[in-house]
Amino acid sequence: MLYRTDSLDPVDTVASVLPGYRFHCPDVASVDRHIAERLEHMGPRSNLMPKFREAARQDIDRLLERRLYLMTVELTDPPEDEGYVPAQAA
Repeated sequence: MLYRTDSLDPVDTVASVLPGYRFHCPDVASVDRHIAERLEHMGPRSNLMPKFREAARQDIDRLLERRLYLMTVELTDPPEDEGYVPAQAA
C-alpha cells in the first residue's frame, strides 16, 4: 500500500518513483507484501497507462533493493545473546 505522508520513519521507508508516495518497509515480510501489491496492480487485467506501469516496475526494483538490504543486515547482525559483549574500539 502506498502511503502519502511524511510522518513515517525515513529509515524504514522506500520512496516511490511517484512524487510524495512511500512504502513502509521495516521488515522483509512488509517488503514482500508491497511487491505483491505492485505486481497485482500492474497485472494482466490492469488498465494502467504505460507510464504508470513503468513506475510500478521501478517501484518493484526499489523494493527488491530494500529486501536485499534487509536480508543482508539480518545475516550480518550479531546474535541477540545476553552474553554478547561488543568489542571495544582501541
